[in-house]
Amino acid sequence: MQRTLSFQYIDLQYHLIDAVLEISRLQLGNDFITKEDLLPYINDDSKTCQLLRLESIIVGFSLMEIASKELIGQKMNVEQAWLDEYLKDYDSIGYRSVTAVHPAYEGKGIASALVQNGLHYLSQKVSVVLCEAWKSSHTHIANILERNGYTALKEIPYYWTADSIKLQYECSHCGAPPCACTAVIYAAFFDKKVKEWWERPGLRYQQNQLYLNRVNLLEFTKNKPTPHYIYDADRIIVKYNYLFESLAEHNDDKFRIFYAIKANRHPALLTHLRIRTNIGIDVCSPNELKLALQMGFEEPNISYTGTSLSNKDLAFLQKHSNININLGSISSIRRFHALAPNRPIGIRINTETGMAYAPDLEYAGAKISKFGIYENEWQQLKDLAEVLNLKITGLHCHSGSGFLTDQLPKLTKIFEAIDRFLGLFPQIKTLNLGGGLGVPQKQDDQALDLKKWASLLGDFAKKRGLSLAIEPGDFLVKDAGVLISEVTTVEKKSGQLMVGLDCGMNINNEYAYYNMNLEAVPLQQNPEAKIVETTLYGNINEPIDLFSKNKPMYRLKEGQRIALLNSGGYGASSSSNHCMRGDFEEYIISK
Repeated sequence: MQRTLSFQYIDLQYHLIDAVLEISRLQLGNDFITKEDLLPYINDDSKTCQLLRLESIIVGFSLMEIASKELIGQKMNVEQAWLDEYLKDYDSIGYRSVTAVHPAYEGKGIASALVQNGLHYLSQKVSVVLCEAWKSSHTHIANILERNGYTALKEIPYYWTADSIKLQYECSHCGAPPCACTAVIYAAFFDKKVKEWWERPGLRYQQNQLYLNRVNLLEFTKNKPTPHYIYDADRIIVKYNYLFESLAEHNDDKFRIFYAIKANRHPALLTHLRIRTNIGIDVCSPNELKLALQMGFEEPNISYTGTSLSNKDLAFLQKHSNININLGSISSIRRFHALAPNRPIGIRINTETGMAYAPDLEYAGAKISKFGIYENEWQQLKDLAEVLNLKITGLHCHSGSGFLTDQLPKLTKIFEAIDRFLGLFPQIKTLNLGGGLGVPQKQDDQALDLKKWASLLGDFAKKRGLSLAIEPGDFLVKDAGVLISEVTTVEKKSGQLMVGLDCGMNINNEYAYYNMNLEAVPLQQNPEAKIVETTLYGNINEPIDLFSKNKPMYRLKEGQRIALLNSGGYGASSSSNHCMRGDFEEYIISK
């Protein structure tokens, strides 16, 4: 029986100082922290050094203190004017200066546990906590901080250069002085007011104005015509890193991630993904394939999964010999084999089990779907494969667009169907489970338990010797984007408050087509405004051109600008010029 590890949080004591100094030396550099630096954390009530002990071994520590805004500004070496402006409503501030983990115990969630527990401790005493995150070519703990409620405020290159020269400490990455590492200043807020359900690090009200990343949207949009989309590139990278880490924990690096380009094909967004990650691209049409190639993605990093493929489509795919192809009909398999008889292919099946935001978004389920080959056709496929000597190396199945934790039990039925298919085609080495990972859309939604999902996939794939492929779209980009629109009309019709916007379902169709919630929030919040049932409608001459119906929200005014949240996926990429009202712009922001 495997022994359960027993972690314990303790405060610094004299006899533990050497253990803390050793972790600091290994992770932060020689003399980055000295014994004299640590002594005040034992005797000063405003300072805390929290240790994490595994049985008798100290495996990590955090240094925290509470002080005035002025003193914390001096310690962090940031401009006081900037600090005063950004945190003008706060006097006493928490400061988490250092978190470090012994190298022998990295990758076990210790840093995340220290950050989370430290935040809980400080949140009982102050309303805001600041910290600086070490960022070098090798290290950046942004993912841990942002998952635990921190928001990036400011990036400062060469943050430790002067101190490294003055104190002559050796950085564990840069070596002898000068240290060239960058710091990113983060903040976590614990105001006692009730937060909106959708608020998170990087999307929240500050002094009643809506911020995305570090950008004040009221200021950012005031000189820009509406409607327009704004995408937070850093949020997308955070989501990718979290997805990658979750899969890596359970799959021993035997997996690939392909971004579903149909979710959002903005060139700047694709550039961020290509430069800042090792992601591939999933495409579903020849023009999407062309765009992926134009953006610098190489053929082995491209997956093609489409439907109703014409002979022209297949001839185009045949020319690109190194892309990964998944075919979901016997007709397309037969016709593609005639063009490329020796080409390895993946087979897309329909497991008849759907997981999605709503039934209309299920790609497999009770209703007959155009997607994938059904089980009653598998023997026919096997017979064809033997006659044509098909090289079937991959299996693809996609349940639908958007699932959360409560739908994970359905994976059992999907895995059972996959096992039956593998019984017919045991030579398959790669399992592509498509995308479909969802994000919370409304107040009652709970975020997808990504660790649990990755564990279920990893256990299944390992037992069968399969490598995994995943094609996320919405999960990466949806909550990174907002659609900015202006209120044009406020009036009552038969007693119902009707609010018109200067965009319509042709700019974002998710409510009109799928009844999906697009939370509408003002860029300038008035907490005293009355909450009234409101129907939001667009400027397209169609009866389904709505964004909400009889939904409680703060009363809006004509000329006011609002943000439609969760608009980063399947918004701009699905837009049209219906009624010749297709004009909109797109912007991308990044710290």
